[in-house]
Amino acid sequence: MDHIRLSPRLQMVADFVPPCACVADIGTDHGYLPVWLLQNGIAETAIAADIHAGPLANARQSAHAYDLTERFRFVLADGLQFPDAKDADVITIAGMGGETICAIMAAAPWLSEGQPQSKVTELTDWLWRSGFTVEDAALCRDSGKRYLALCVLGRSSERPCMVEQLLLRRADPLLPEYLTDEIRRQTRARAGMAHAKQTPEAALAALDARLNELQTCLKEVKSWQP
Repeated sequence: MDHIRLSPRLQMVADFVPPCACVADIGTDHGYLPVWLLQNGIAETAIAADIHAGPLANARQSAHAYDLTERFRFVLADGLQFPDAKDADVITIAGMGGETICAIMAAAPWLSEGQPQSKVTELTDWLWRSGFTVEDAALCRDSGKRYLALCVLGRSSERPCMVEQLLLRRADPLLPEYLTDEIRRQTRARAGMAHAKQTPEAALAALDARLNELQTCLKEVKSWQP
């Protein structure tokens, strides 16, 4: 039986998954990610969950095609709202925006008792306030688009680390363009807020601090280049 090949985006997520007894893939779509994790011995069993019946049927077909059906559970559910969700040792959520991920995790408060593509700062801030730590981050390009993956664990004793610092630590080759785009986006936001009426000074100061962090990080990245 041939092994499934993942897109660069899904492979980036798969590389963050540690060996586990059960992985739950939320918004599983075709189920390619859990199939790969089972085939490569990363997970022993998998839960494929999706809010729509069509994608879940596709995941069933993928599991059948690779003779893995008996190691899967297929769940039609909204996020983590199903009885067996707590059975998962690792949860993957790919292909969703930060707000959607926050909503899924907020609706499952049991997550913080033990154990994204847009609005990254909002997502990471929410994670820290809700008892999680972003342990690692990576970037990849897939079909002309850039994607960011975060590895999230239970809170440690350390203060939260900026995503850009995690990318800097691994010398991610896509970090320079990521920083340039983020600086451009935050600068536009800063200009819009400055022209708005009754913009709180604290909000402007927070944006200034964020821009300063990004520019400092970009300066360090440029020092890599000969």
